[in-house]
Amino acid sequence: MISETLRKVVNVILISHREIFQESLSLMKLQKLCYYAQGVYMATHNGAKLFEEYFEAWTFGPVIRSLYQEFKHYAWKTIEDEVELPNIEEDKLDCIKTIVETYGRYDGAALMTMTHREEPWLKARNGLAEIEGANELIVKDSIKMFFENKLATNSQQG
Repeated sequence: MISETLRKVVNVILISHREIFQESLSLMKLQKLCYYAQGVYMATHNGAKLFEEYFEAWTFGPVIRSLYQEFKHYAWKTIEDEVELPNIEEDKLDCIKTIVETYGRYDGAALMTMTHREEPWLKARNGLAEIEGANELIVKDSIKMFFENKLATNSQQG
């Protein structure tokens, strides 16, 4: 069972993705959008989190185990659950929608490949090959620092 705070994030992602791209998304894509939303939010809000769940460094990238359990019955199909827009703080809503606009154009496999090149996932896996199974936790400070550096680099280039 996922927490109420994660449920709000998931619902915003599902609704925003359907509005922007006129399609639902897969569980893999949902996991990665949650990861990017959490990272950017932590980096831009002094480490505050959208939700408390931890990501694990699975073969297919960062995964929240409880979120996987909730939607695994969809397998590789798109998530078709009917959801309502939750009551959520404006800064959180804006952050999540920006992530969906920015990363939502990529499919789950492309997002997985991106996370496989990023320090938090690599560090948690500690040298394991991409195809090796693992469930090591991705340290939240690692996510926060990675996204702080990424955003700082992007702003210097922009």
